[in-house]
Amino acid sequence: MTALRRLAILGATGSIGTSTLEVVEAHPDKLAVVALAGGRNRDLLRDQCERFRPTCVSVAQAEDAAWLTSHLSYHPEIHHGAEGLLACALHPDADTVVAAVVGAAGLASTEAALRAGRRVCVANKESLVVGGPLMLKALREGGGELLPIDSEHAALHQLLAGRVPTSIREVRITASGGPFREWSRARIQAATVAEALNHPTWKMGPKITIDSATLMNKGLEVIEAALLFDLSAEQIQVTIHPQSQVHAMAGFTDGTYQLQVCANDMKLPIQYALLWPERLNGPVPPYDWDLARTWTFDAPDLDRFPCLALAYAALRTGGTAPAILNAANETAVAAFLEDRIPFGAIAACNADALAAHPAPPVENLEQVLDLDRQTRVWADAWLVARG
Repeated sequence: MTALRRLAILGATGSIGTSTLEVVEAHPDKLAVVALAGGRNRDLLRDQCERFRPTCVSVAQAEDAAWLTSHLSYHPEIHHGAEGLLACALHPDADTVVAAVVGAAGLASTEAALRAGRRVCVANKESLVVGGPLMLKALREGGGELLPIDSEHAALHQLLAGRVPTSIREVRITASGGPFREWSRARIQAATVAEALNHPTWKMGPKITIDSATLMNKGLEVIEAALLFDLSAEQIQVTIHPQSQVHAMAGFTDGTYQLQVCANDMKLPIQYALLWPERLNGPVPPYDWDLARTWTFDAPDLDRFPCLALAYAALRTGGTAPAILNAANETAVAAFLEDRIPFGAIAACNADALAAHPAPPVENLEQVLDLDRQTRVWADAWLVARG
């Protein structure tokens, strides 16, 4: 039986954070909330605070903290900014941290939680992509746990846990293919923001939805899988599976495969990470095998979706190459969402960023964050020059 887990949720007002709180409500005897960190959606964060009564809260900026102080019916500690994320991650009552802050902004708090020996349930793939060696070092030194929330990596965890590494021939993570799965290359290059945000399967935030449209999200997941499960680039494949029912496959040296199947609902991998190794009923109905359905599987087209190939290139290069790719991509995606660049410029910016920057070994958090800043400045200039 799992003892009561006390959660700090970083990114509480995002899609992962709100789904996590639904899982908490389904298991009040197993899960409690002691800290919540949100962004600028202070109305939602206020409602979450009133419902779950955390003793530590963080918001984006000082004015948000002042507003929240005057609009709550009780008096938790209220912080803001990067220091607020750390305060929540390191809350003395928290034994489990859900790291769901989008982008490189979540790097320092994830590393701090691992170093403090917490169970870290990571949905912030950038933490692993940008600072993977640092996260593994903090995990070793802190003696905590690192469990993935991404549906594909949670599936791989279920398939690979306890396996002898030499028995694993390859793994495959699935991708829906996004909204442009059947589009021509020329049509994809000219896609609008509204078209790119119209994901056929998942309800996600804008940044990750654009990454799904370029397949960069899947590329980042390839890098993450290599780190989490100690796999080479050659051992990780991507399969296009529009139905999003099979989330990962493990291929063994004897030629057989096992598949992990569940509904496409993020509450399932969230609950798995929070309660592992215990499995309980939850807020999602069991998979219904009596419903008629068809599954299809295809190879990704790297010509139409070059961001996936760039992610493999960064993984093979190693060092800080994944951090460079991530920073350029975040900058380019933000510019696209603001209608400052065409869709096709995202991949072009990412490719040029990798070509323009050396990729020394990852040494420390300061180095990675400095490189992140430098790459964003470079990418901004690149985008202005081609805008």
